[in-house]
Amino acid sequence: MGKPKLRGFLGGVYSDMARPKAAWGLEVGAAAIKAIRLTRDGDEVSISDFKVIVHRKALSTPGVDQNEMIRLSLGQLVSQRVLEGEHLVMSVPGHAAFARFAKLPPVEPRKVPDVVKFEAVQQIPFPIEQVEWDYQTFTSDDSPEIEVGIFAITRDRVQQRLSLYGELGIAPEALTLGPVAVYNAMAYDHNLAGRKGPVVYLDIGTYATDVIIADQGRCWIRTFPLGGTHFTEAIVAAFKLSYSKAEKLKHEAAASKYAKQIMQAMRPVFSDLLQDLQRSIGYYQTLHRDAKLTTMVGLGSTFKIPGLRKFLGQQLQMHVLRLDEYKRIAVTGREAATFAQSAVGMATAYGLALQGLGLARINANLVPVKTLRAELWRQKTQWFAAAAAIVVLGATMMLYRPISDRSSLNPGGEPAIVSQVLETGGKLKRDFEQISAANKVGFAAENLRRLVDYRDVWPHLINDVAHALASTDPQPELLGSDVEKILAVEPKQRRLVQLRHLGGRYTYDPQAKSRRIAVTVEVQLSHDRPFDFLTETVGQWLRDHAERPDVPYRILDDTISWNRGREQTFTISETGEEEVGGAPRPSAPGRAGSPPGRRDRSQGSRRPPGPGAGSGTAPRPGGMAPSGGGTPGKRGKPRGGSRRPPGPVGGIGHTGGGGQPPAPGPHRPPPGPGQGTAGTPPTGRGEHDVLDAMGPVPNRPTLYPPNSEYYLVPITFEVELLDAPAALPADTAAGRAQDGEEAA
Repeated sequence: MGKPKLRGFLGGVYSDMARPKAAWGLEVGAAAIKAIRLTRDGDEVSISDFKVIVHRKALSTPGVDQNEMIRLSLGQLVSQRVLEGEHLVMSVPGHAAFARFAKLPPVEPRKVPDVVKFEAVQQIPFPIEQVEWDYQTFTSDDSPEIEVGIFAITRDRVQQRLSLYGELGIAPEALTLGPVAVYNAMAYDHNLAGRKGPVVYLDIGTYATDVIIADQGRCWIRTFPLGGTHFTEAIVAAFKLSYSKAEKLKHEAAASKYAKQIMQAMRPVFSDLLQDLQRSIGYYQTLHRDAKLTTMVGLGSTFKIPGLRKFLGQQLQMHVLRLDEYKRIAVTGREAATFAQSAVGMATAYGLALQGLGLARINANLVPVKTLRAELWRQKTQWFAAAAAIVVLGATMMLYRPISDRSSLNPGGEPAIVSQVLETGGKLKRDFEQISAANKVGFAAENLRRLVDYRDVWPHLINDVAHALASTDPQPELLGSDVEKILAVEPKQRRLVQLRHLGGRYTYDPQAKSRRIAVTVEVQLSHDRPFDFLTETVGQWLRDHAERPDVPYRILDDTISWNRGREQTFTISETGEEEVGGAPRPSAPGRAGSPPGRRDRSQGSRRPPGPGAGSGTAPRPGGMAPSGGGTPGKRGKPRGGSRRPPGPVGGIGHTGGGGQPPAPGPHRPPPGPGQGTAGTPPTGRGEHDVLDAMGPVPNRPTLYPPNSEYYLVPITFEVELLDAPAALPADTAAGRAQDGEEAA
């Protein structure tokens, strides 16, 4: 394969610069932004980071502002990942650019650039001065033929994209076509250079489909305008649904009871896809008559539609596979499941990162030469700055003595009268600001009046959190009071998510005039896949109910976070002790599974008791009341006698996580003079024994078996408050508009 010519000497110099040890590949797709960071060690690479940010609404949704949606998602990426100073390669979709392939006549190597330029003028359907273009030559040792791939994009389109990225401080060093990046990824991951026989890669995107045929180091690409949005539009037309609901129905077709009707609605699109594929493959075979196409690999989330792979295999008489994992890169640990879910759509980002590391088969770069020149000078600026600093330091040393002699002539420094005037002026300014603030009576009155605004927000939030946690569909045994049945349910399979803490923080953005509440929900669960389980249940409920009528806010689904890295893991030892982060802490007998007492972040004091709480204690996991006597988290003296029946295990809607309060124990007579109560220090010798004999309080039963684990996970999301109730007087609304920012 020939070396690419990046539009002249400047591009060549830039391409031959020292290759970085790490690079980001970033694809801005119609459904999500996919980014992957690879680290190079020789010819091998490993994933050091990745991120998938789903747009609030797909860019293909009718009426959506695509640029604004991209800004929001890229802003979220920039806030979560440090891209400044990193080597970054980005892509443009295949349908937004051009890829043409041709065979060159036999010429001397030094004349190849001139012949390629002539061919580019013939192949590109725009004046050559209106496009940014690059090329790649393909050669092989056993053939004298030279094939060339020409890649181009209009300057207006590339400038629009680079300007949009620049608003967020993102400046890619290289820009290439999405299908070219897919080929680079597959060439590296599947070792296509050593494979005999061609392979067809079918990448079905949102708007268009890329057909990439790789054959012994050569590449051929064709893009046709049919993609996942056409399947969605077919469902919209058949079922009269909104676009977002049809998109969701498409992805859930396999499990839907209307699967047959859904497949029937998409059948015409299946036929159109097949016809375009047959035309593309037929055209390739007219150019390469000896090629035998027998294998196809499908990429893209649209390829998950049930029946599509079987349909294409039967109609094309080919062995059709779906890319579910990669051979040369992998993610281990907690993020393995998340990456596996996104792997089918990460091929483009994978190939982009490979190009940044210098391991790509095709190194086409469509960044304008002017931008490349600016980037080259920016990288040299640090050396210029260092040289300038040395010059300035030398000049300063030369001038130091004259300046020192001059300052010695005025040892008094600043005259006293100047300091006195400045101090007096500052005092007068502070007095004026204090008087002005005291006279703004309207602001204080407006704040008092607004105390009744949004008074129904918090009940709705509590209700939503309760329903979100209830969406986990806990096993009935966990909602009962039979401890043996509870222990019979394997902790890793328990679908119960308990609420431990619920809080919110109000914020106001005066520029956007947006009122929000940042909600913090701390939950306890013991599922073996806590984050995936929360995503599939609680997260799905919050996204599905983001905006509803008669609810005074909307849930911002792009702010939902499980805060990985901040969760706490509690392990129950053989002796019933809890190990928090590897350090064991003692617990009262029978209290396996109880988290440590913690202070409320907002008030700095112990959280108030919830339902089922004992004297001054917060309810424990499973909704059981704490053992009488003692302090939470410390061992109490075992008590005999009758046991107090435990409460239910559920407790979804309470801030303490505890269900209904437990039934009261046996009646106790009020303490006599000098007697204490359970949980208070005795006032005389032997009073504890007397109280134990009068009203024994049992230990709370264990709800987690030894060697089991549970987790405390802080869930955060934001809600944006909608307009205040329409029943408010018009003059109040006018007053709010006049000084709303001050009142807020």
